[in-house]
This record gives sequence, structure tokens and C-alpha cells, in this order.
Amino acid sequence: MREQITYAPGSTSVYSPASEAWEKRAGVCQDFTHASLSILRSVGIPARYVSGYLYNGSGEIGEEVIGESHSWVEAWVGDWLPFDPTNGNPVAEDHVLVARGRDYHDVSPLKGIFSGGRSRKIEVKVSLTRIA
Repeated sequence: MREQITYAPGSTSVYSPASEAWEKRAGVCQDFTHASLSILRSVGIPARYVSGYLYNGSGEIGEEVIGESHSWVEAWVGDWLPFDPTNGNPVAEDHVLVARGRDYHDVSPLKGIFSGGRSRKIEVKVSLTRIA
């Protein structure tokens, strides 16, 4: 996957289908994840979208960092096997799982209705602290 798609923030949106990132050869984590899901499912391997955060700190106990929203895949191979197609790294302690679903729309990090004037700005910050 990493040989076919280049990580390029802003090249797609959360509404872009996997085919758009594949055609552009550029995308972000949800594009890598959706493309991987499409390939796995097309050959009969059950797979699910995993939404969460990446912990990018040093790993020291008590260290607080701002979490980076991220996604990865779990494929059924007799047991659920997680893998991160964006980074090419094993899913490990630095992957903080929030939800699993069929695709991004099942488990997007934020959902809701905003009511307010145009001058309002919504900001979200997720802090992660290693406790053990």
C-alpha cells in the first residue's frame, strides 16, 4: 500500500472514496485504511476499520502529549490481526484504539450538530498520558 499511495495531507477529504486516493496516488490514514479494506474484502478476507490515536511521546510514565487522530485495519485470519497500512509499523502500545467499524463513517472521531453563529470555531484537543 505504501508503494502505491503517498501520505499527503489535504489531498482528499473524509468524504473521499478509496478509489480517489488510489487514482491520485495520494491520501491520508483513512485513505490507506479504506484502500486496504477494499483489497482485503475483494478477496474474501473480513476486515474492519479501526479509529484511534497515535501516542507520539517518548514513552515516559506521566508524559502528556497531544494525540494524533489515526486509523488502521484489522483483518480476520482466524483471529483479528491489526496492521497499520499508513506507517507500515506493527500496531502496538502507541496505537490507542477508540472504536471499530465498517469504515470511517461508522467510527469518525467527531460527530454531532453545531448550533451557533459563523464566528464560532470548534477546537478539539486530545491529550494522552502514559500511566504504565
